[in-house]
Amino acid sequence: MFGVRPSDPLDRLIATTRPWPERMVRRGVGHVFELFVLGALLWVAVTPLVMARFHLFAPAALVLNVLLLPVVVVAMLSGFGVLLFGWWLTPAATVFAWACNFSLNVLESTVKWFAHLPGGRFWVAGPSPWWLAVFYLGVAAVVLLPQWLPPLRWRAALLAGLCGVGLIGALPARADHHTLRCEFIAVGHGGGELLELPDGKTLLFDAGRMGAPVGGARSISAFLWWRGITHLDAVVLSHADTDHYNSLPELLQRFSVGVVYVSPVMFREKSKALHVLKDSIEESGTPLKSIYAGDRLKLDDGVTIDVLHPPPGGVVGNDNANCLTLAIEYSGRRILFTGDLAPPGMDMVMNGEPFHCDVLQAPHHGSAYSEPEGTGKRTCGKNKFPPVV
Repeated sequence: MFGVRPSDPLDRLIATTRPWPERMVRRGVGHVFELFVLGALLWVAVTPLVMARFHLFAPAALVLNVLLLPVVVVAMLSGFGVLLFGWWLTPAATVFAWACNFSLNVLESTVKWFAHLPGGRFWVAGPSPWWLAVFYLGVAAVVLLPQWLPPLRWRAALLAGLCGVGLIGALPARADHHTLRCEFIAVGHGGGELLELPDGKTLLFDAGRMGAPVGGARSISAFLWWRGITHLDAVVLSHADTDHYNSLPELLQRFSVGVVYVSPVMFREKSKALHVLKDSIEESGTPLKSIYAGDRLKLDDGVTIDVLHPPPGGVVGNDNANCLTLAIEYSGRRILFTGDLAPPGMDMVMNGEPFHCDVLQAPHHGSAYSEPEGTGKRTCGKNKFPPVV
């Protein structure tokens, strides 16, 4: 085998008679193979924890561990060079800083490139805590009690069985509750409301937060995986405020989505964030459809999802005035999703057909801008909105 010194004297003699270029190649291949085996062992050891905490399974790391080792060495050595020379020999420190910065850029760009390769990484729900405990107890036994271990083939069989059980346990297990379930996901200042319909379909109303989009994506992703959801049948974006949609591009990399619904005026204004949103939807291959007042979403025969606002041409005012407003009804119970609905759009909804609801999402996160007191007191036809639940 490459990189392993032959035990037989005759084999060692044959090895010494080979041409020096062949010996160098064999030695180099042997070292690369040893690095690969070491990297693979480390990958096997840390991957379950990465799957459980970061929901990532990255086979590409097996190759990257070997490929990027020289780059990592250069980055570390040049970094130490900056620390050593930075305080007394600035020209030398500048050279080391350039080398460190270059190697870190190579690391980042290579990892990003591999991440976009088919099969390079997968988003997963992750194994259960009990499986993690059993796995790492087994790793500890291998390290601390090697003399008590069974033969190699039995060890391999036990490892394969444990991994199989862990992967099965990581598969999403949806509860068949035969009812409508509505959840408000804690994303901070933003929006993320999930409807789980009786037939198992799912609808996400808004997906964003104020600030870094990845924070909202993590919160929504963690909740969806906890509920055993890996596919969203529909996503509805209420309007063009970033705290209601900026997490969707990241979510589209983690989950499959059946369709994205927006208002007719969603992309009326031009902005970099909206451009990124539209490009990400197109790149994912997800259909993008426009809905407006009078439409009804067909997701579950037992659930009625009506669009109350805005009209096809929108209304005069900002994005908030043109928020998509959904009325959901199931088994005599009603929910109203309003987004950041504000006047004059709110006036149009309030002056429309009477709609008594059991759960009302307070417009604009329940802030002073949403006129919470007025919303609770004003009437919608003959019926008042009930207090916010």
